[in-house]
Amino acid sequence: MIEPNAGNQLGEFVGFFRRLVAYVTSKHPEWVRPEVGDLLESAPDGMVIVNSDGKIVVVNSQTEILFGYSRQELIGQPVELLIPARLERLHVKHRASFLAEPHVRPMGAGQKLLGKRKNGTEFPVEISLSPLRTPQGLFVTSAVRDITERKQAEEQIKKLNAELGEALRRAERLGATGELAANMAREIENALDTLVRLLSQVERHPAADPRIKELVGKAQEEVTHINRATANALALQREHDTWKKG
Repeated sequence: MIEPNAGNQLGEFVGFFRRLVAYVTSKHPEWVRPEVGDLLESAPDGMVIVNSDGKIVVVNSQTEILFGYSRQELIGQPVELLIPARLERLHVKHRASFLAEPHVRPMGAGQKLLGKRKNGTEFPVEISLSPLRTPQGLFVTSAVRDITERKQAEEQIKKLNAELGEALRRAERLGATGELAANMAREIENALDTLVRLLSQVERHPAADPRIKELVGKAQEEVTHINRATANALALQREHDTWKKG
């Protein structure tokens, strides 16, 4: 249900932003004066602004895309509408704590944060909080980012590291078998060097960088190559051992 004064709060909030923009551009008349809506709509993340009661007063189109609600459905609703029901009570406590000591900070540092779409599906998010004091009261601006792709990339990297560890152990076994495995071991070492460089590149790039999928794909190819090489070398070594015993 929309709060009776939600429209007034939205109007007051937008009015404050317009006055702020007018002040800044008056100091720099050469700047083009943006509309408040343009500022919010240009943000790459979902922007959710709530009042001190935790009711949503402003959202941008990216929020509509992320959560599947229209802004008409969101205005005046508790912000807890956008999180899983099992976390609502905890979020209310955290919200009260933030309002008691408002300052710019990431939300839930070190915790796993989840958003909930209109269809009930959940997704990992990163949220930055920023308080805004106005003559009409305290508002909180939340920048919400979907980090699903980053989490998937992190899981892929963990899997690659585990496979790399196994490949290293197999390479060590080969290193102790003598001359027959020497060439194979060198091939494995070269592949491992390539893989380490690829993983270093992955670590240096932001998780949202489109190149991360390409880098992880190349790393997976190297792991496959390593596994094939070690398997072939071990098979050859077994044949060699059998020949010596015969």
